[in-house]
Amino acid sequence: MPKQTFFNLEPEKRQAIVEAALQEFAEHPFEQASLTKIVDSCGIAKGSMYQYFSDKLDLYLYIVDLAYEQKKAYVSRAFDSEGDIFAVLSEYYRLSYQFALDHPLLHQVANKFWDSRSPLLQTELEKGRLSRAKDFARVLAESMAEGKVNPGLDPEAVFFVYHAVGKELIDHFHQGCDDRFLQQVLDVLKFGLAARD
Repeated sequence: MPKQTFFNLEPEKRQAIVEAALQEFAEHPFEQASLTKIVDSCGIAKGSMYQYFSDKLDLYLYIVDLAYEQKKAYVSRAFDSEGDIFAVLSEYYRLSYQFALDHPLLHQVANKFWDSRSPLLQTELEKGRLSRAKDFARVLAESMAEGKVNPGLDPEAVFFVYHAVGKELIDHFHQGCDDRFLQQVLDVLKFGLAARD
């Protein structure tokens, strides 16, 4: 997390650092992102950055937290909505898509975070996964208890499938994702591929 010296900066200078970091981390995963490009972009000396953040990882996690706080403000409403798991997930992905449209750089930062292979981020990635799984698990358990989801399914397997499909869906929001396409993806998850009446 940032040092107090970062918060002591003038708001314009703080914003310049955040915007430069956002741009770099939106374009590159953590491993490939360049701290030199960030400091050059916001016009400060590289040594000065270490007065504000311990290292690149510290800055990166701060930017990822900003992205997820903004995203949470959008998508948390989905888990408070009425309806079964299918209605909740439909609303979740609709709100995620709206977030991607309204905040493309924050959306890209969040996506690149999940693509990271850096050993430095493995603990954070696991914490993020557990946090995401918590809301999903609650809605899934309710839907299983109500008989709307097969209670014989392993919740971990269900989360794995939804997480994998959801990640792929969210990764491709930049190509466009109308309500019809989103509903068809969710229908495949709900009903499978078998022909139906």
